[in-house]
Parts: sequence; C-alpha cells; structure tokens
Amino acid sequence: MTANGCQAPSLTRLAGCQPAESAKLADIQSCSAFRAQLFDGITGFLRSKFFALALLIGIGIWLLVIPAFTGRLGANPLEKLLHQSGEISIWILGVVLALTPLRVLFPRSRIVAALNRHRRMIGVAACVYGLLHFGFHILYEGSLDGLARSLSKPFIWLGLAGLSILAALTLTSNNWSVRTLGGRNWKLLHRLAYVAATLLIYHQSIAGKGHWYVARWLLFPLLALQIARLTKTLFTRWARASRPMSPNPPSADSYFRKRETSLTKSGQKVAGRPSQLKQLAALRARSGSAFGAITTPL
Repeated sequence: MTANGCQAPSLTRLAGCQPAESAKLADIQSCSAFRAQLFDGITGFLRSKFFALALLIGIGIWLLVIPAFTGRLGANPLEKLLHQSGEISIWILGVVLALTPLRVLFPRSRIVAALNRHRRMIGVAACVYGLLHFGFHILYEGSLDGLARSLSKPFIWLGLAGLSILAALTLTSNNWSVRTLGGRNWKLLHRLAYVAATLLIYHQSIAGKGHWYVARWLLFPLLALQIARLTKTLFTRWARASRPMSPNPPSADSYFRKRETSLTKSGQKVAGRPSQLKQLAALRARSGSAFGAITTPL
C-alpha cells in the first residue's frame, strides 16, 4: 500500500506479465539452466582421458576377456578371438578416420571437439588390437610351418602391410616426434592412416565368407563422411573467393589520418580531465574563502 491508500503495482504487472506467466518463465529458465549444466557435465566427462581409456579397454574386456572366461567363444575359441580382435581393430581405426570429417562438418559441436581430443589414444588402441589380432593368428596356425603357409595368401600380406603402417604411426604418436619431424611432415606421415584403412578393409573383406558384410558397414559411412567433408571444404573456399571486394578500399594515408585523429581526441579528453590534486586544491580554496567571509567583522 502507498501513503495515500492506493495499492502499489507489483513487479510482474510492471513487467507486463501475469503471475502465472512469470512462474512459467522462471520454470523455463531453471530448466534451461539445468540442461546447460547437464550438457557441460557430459562434455567435460567426454573430454577426460579416463573416459577414453576406460572405453577402449572396456571394449576388449567385454568382447574378448569375458567371453574367454565364460566359455562363450564357441567350438573354436582361437578362431573366434582372431576374428573378434580384427574387427575391433578395424572399427576403432574407422572411428579415428571419422573424427576429422565430423569436426569439419560440425565445427561448433562441443561433443565432436571433446572426442577429437582422444584421436591419438584411439589410434594407438587400433594398433594394439591389431597386434593382438596378429598374435592370435600365430597361435591359430600353431606352428611355423602353418604360419609360412598362411603367408602365401594375398590377404595376409595386405593385413601385415596395414598393421605395419599402424605400428609406424603409433611409434610417432608423441610430441617428441612432432618436434623432430616438424608439424608439416608429421601430418603427411599420419595421412598414411587412410592407406592403412584401405588395406585393412580390403583384408577384412576378402578374408573369408561373410567378412565383406562386416567391412561394408565401415567402408560406406567413411566414404560418405569424406565426400561430405570435401564438398563443404570446396564450397567454403568457393564462397570466400566469390565474395565481392570493396570498390574503394581504404588507403594507408586515410588509415593513419583516422588513427592520428582518434589519438588526438583521446589526448584532449585526458588533458581536459582535472586530476585529483587539482580537485583537492580547488576544494581547499573554496573552503578557505568561505571561512574568511564568515569571520570578517562587520
């Protein structure tokens, strides 16, 4: 209530909102704040190295270790481990190759940026599972004679070539190698991952009956992502090149003239502003003259 007995208008009425509408607005704001905090938490968790390490190790435990200890590998456990480890390796390599196109296609996505932080770790994991695959192959052949006979098959040589490239990339996946080779040479070297992926996908597709069915689910999405990435890159370059230039670009003299004028104006502002000492002196002078006027006899 006001002093003259009239009711004071509420804040919601002053804002032009009814109480129910303001409550809805508060609920929407609190809900959006909760969603933002939840999204920040998810993004921070995806950025952590613990998440990437736990996921990459957990895949091997779930698909290799647990089936081996629970007897779920079938009649030929070594053959199952051999195929399973190879598929894990090639799928992880596919994830590495998919991260760069996703970053180009969705440059503002925080989730894609968080996953791209683990590219090196994911690439090393692909090589580790590939080495496990080769180790299971040696155990599956059972002897040196069997291993020598397997080398007569073309898909074995393709797998060895792809695995050798992955091993070389793994050995250079560190900051020391980047400094030693230089950033440009290091990037050129690690583009061999596309060659390794081509060899390993072909190795997977001709390894036996039914393997092409698995390999094509990796090949076609990767091709689609790479085509979309190249299309967007070319379109962006074309848009920048076709952007109209200014007919009368500012000259250097006009730029320096404007710069000098702005500096002169700012200097005048600073010079015209009284300092604290001048203000204090003026205050003392005014107080002294007033005291003299009061104490002067009539």
